[in-house]
Amino acid sequence: MARPREFDVDAVLDRATDLFWSRGYEATSVQELVDTLGVNRASLYATFGDKAQLFEAVLRRYGERVNGALLETLGPPGAGAEAVRAWFKVLIEKATQPAGPRGCLMLNTLTGCTTVPDALMDKVVAGVRATTDRLQEALSRDPALASRENVRTLARFFAAEGHGLAVLARAGVRRQELEMAAEVALRVLPAPARARH
Repeated sequence: MARPREFDVDAVLDRATDLFWSRGYEATSVQELVDTLGVNRASLYATFGDKAQLFEAVLRRYGERVNGALLETLGPPGAGAEAVRAWFKVLIEKATQPAGPRGCLMLNTLTGCTTVPDALMDKVVAGVRATTDRLQEALSRDPALASRENVRTLARFFAAEGHGLAVLARAGVRRQELEMAAEVALRVLPAPARARH
């Protein structure tokens, strides 16, 4: 009969997420995982598999903790500038958290890692690209924007702006400065109808 686990899997995954988010996949060794997570190597392998399998679980956890909250801001009934503004707000909050990792785990991996297995990198790329799709859907729900031919281009513009803000947050740029940059980006959209009087 297998012995019950002597650790909380969710708590360990949260710590692993923060470690990979802070240090990156390449710079995080298995020994560092063992030391930081407080789980012996055998238990780590038995529960999560190798480092790549643990990172795959971390990507799922990050999707639940961070990307889920971000994409929720772009869901109905949010639309147009209001939805994008809400998305920027949450993105900046998550990327500049006072305690813990800064920036975006997905972007950090995409721009700074060469040893993540291809299958995992494909998931990272898909996660980053999904942002543009969600932005396009939110923009298209605004009747003032839905008929424009450049909605996809606008979505790419805002995705690029958001990704850039996350990179700047990783570099230590203050939240207020990021918020000001987001407001400048939003000027490409018409103000919501009720604000135009």
